[in-house]
Order: sequence, then C-alpha cells, then structure tokens
Amino acid sequence: MTVVGDWIVPGPRPGPSEPRISALVALVALLGGVLPIIVMVVTWASKPKPVHRDCPVAAHARSGSVLADQPARGRYRPGGQCNSTGSENRVERTDVGRYRVTFGGLGQDGGVAEVTPLTGDDRICTLPDWRPDGDDERVEVACFDRSGAPADSGFSARYWYLRDSGGTAAYLRLGDPGRTSQTVEDAYGYNSAGGINSADREDVGSYVVYFGRQDRASGGTVKVSAVGGTAAVCGVERWFAYPEGNYLAVRVRCRDAAGQAVDSRFAVAFSVGLGGGVPGAHLLADRPSDAGYTATGAYQFNSAGRSNTVTRSAVGDYRVSLPAVFGAGGNIQVTPYAGDARCVAVLDDQISGVRVVCRGPAGTPVDAQFLLAYWQ
Repeated sequence: MTVVGDWIVPGPRPGPSEPRISALVALVALLGGVLPIIVMVVTWASKPKPVHRDCPVAAHARSGSVLADQPARGRYRPGGQCNSTGSENRVERTDVGRYRVTFGGLGQDGGVAEVTPLTGDDRICTLPDWRPDGDDERVEVACFDRSGAPADSGFSARYWYLRDSGGTAAYLRLGDPGRTSQTVEDAYGYNSAGGINSADREDVGSYVVYFGRQDRASGGTVKVSAVGGTAAVCGVERWFAYPEGNYLAVRVRCRDAAGQAVDSRFAVAFSVGLGGGVPGAHLLADRPSDAGYTATGAYQFNSAGRSNTVTRSAVGDYRVSLPAVFGAGGNIQVTPYAGDARCVAVLDDQISGVRVVCRGPAGTPVDAQFLLAYWQ
C-alpha cells in the first residue's frame, strides 16, 4: 500500500519551459489567423461558379441576357447570364415585382429589350423602360399577378443592339400606342435590309408593324414585349411577307390582365435564324392539342441542324425539346400566338429544353399556340 500510496500521491511536477509556452502561443495565434482564411478560400473554391460567359453575337452587335431566378432577393449576380463585352450583369429588386437589370458595359442609346416570366406561377412581366447609364445598360422589369397587382416573379430578360448584323433582323419600339400611324426612325429601331420601320393602329390594342424591304424574308420568329409600368400582354397574331408593298407585316394584339383589348406600347423584334448566325433555336408551336409533334417548316430553326419537338403533358402544359443547343445560362423568350392566352417559361431539368405553361385571362390552363426562341 505504501508503494501504491506513494505512487498516487501528487508530487511536484516539472513546469513547462518558457520556450514551450512561446511556441504554443505562436501556434495558437497562427491557427487563429490563418485557419479562417484557409476555410474562406476552400469555401469559395468549392462554390459552384455562375454560368457567366460571352454572348455569341454577330459583328457590330451588342447583347446581354439574364435568367433572374431569385425574385425575392434584393441584389445579386444571376448564375445564368451572358454579356458580349465579357462584363457582369446584375439584378436588383427595387420594390414588389419591380426589378432593375444592369448589363455591364452595354450602355447604348437605343436597342431592343425583351422579357418573359420565368416561373410556374401565373405572372405577367413588362418593360417600363431601358436606357444607358454610363457604360452600362439598365433595363427596368415590372411583374404582376393575374389581377394586375405587382407581384414578385423570376424572369428571362435580354438586351440587344444591332447595326449591320450580317443576318436578317428588324426591331422597333412603339412610342405612341394611340397614334393612328407612325414611322419609327430612332435608335430603338433597326432593319437589316435598310428599310423604314412603321406601325399602324387599326383598333384598340390592335396594330400592324411594317418592316420595309423585308418582303423576301421567309419564316423566322417574332418576339413582342409590352412596354410600360402596368400589366399588359402583347402577342403576335401572325406575320407575313407582302412583296407588293415591299415589306414584312407583323400583326400585334395587346390585352390587359383581364384579357380585354388595351392600347399599349410594345417592343417587337423579327429575325430569321436568330439573326447573324447566333447559335440557338426557335419554333412556332401551332398544334396546341396534339400530344406530341416535331416542329417543321420555315418557322422552325435549330443551329445544330436537329429537330425541335413539342410534347403536351396536360392542358396548357408543354415540354419543348431543343436538342444539341439547349444548355444552362441561355436566354428564353416566349410570345403568345393567335389568341388571348399568356404563357410563362419554366426550366425543366428532365428535358433538353423548356417547359411552357399557358393560361387564359381567368388564370386556368388553356391549350394555346406560342412562339419560343432560345439563344445560347
């Protein structure tokens, strides 16, 4: 017991030496200062990088796009975006349903902007304005619910400015929706054929846009976006070449949130093959009740030479497959065609394309025709 007792009784122990204490303090200080930095670097390196790349555009063109998929966030850089100058684009929520998209380095007086709701909800999105802000271009977006009240929404927006694009394209922004006839010869208009752009108002919310010298154009696609701060949906009734008049005519119809005809400003853009060799796809989905079909004819385009297909999964619910061209970060634009429906785009990971949902003015799903364009 004496041996055991002697062994367990505390006795004097050697104290730590001064050099050991100094080394321990130095180690703690090093870990405390460097470890957080290492953690930050590793965290940053492991985060998924935004899909941020240059937009492929034709010569003498400027272009940018965003997939704004965080509607409640105050300010952010969208993961899906591109910019022909290599700069970054930003999205800022300024109020309920109101957003400001800044396209870095694209500041230009004029050009055309486009917007499509990117959501599964029943939403309407318009363009109150777009204008240069120093070296940048600022595009204002306003989104609304079915009743016309401001509502947050994701959206797909695009800005482009063309001069001598090398392809077949034309666009204009209608400035006075109540005027019977007007010629648009400002920076917000463009015509690759060198013709004059003009528009006639035939009735409330009913317009015919004329793109001079584009009478040889065949097929192509059209995108129309309502311009203004109130809920309105502008769609395409049809478009056709008119050789006798030496122009291409596009019939546009605008309606309010309730589906009633309303005079509205709008931006309309026409292109064949997306203009100037830009990779992507477009189609006219003109068989709304078919279970599935391949889009054919002059209104169908796929830069990879593949066939675009449309599948109807339910009333007003379609899957559009764009093989070999669809990928993350591209821009999606949808326009109602020949009817009073309004359509939204929904990204679908299950297909190499886009889900499109169309609803009537009452908010219920309806089978509808629509135009879809996608740019890589």
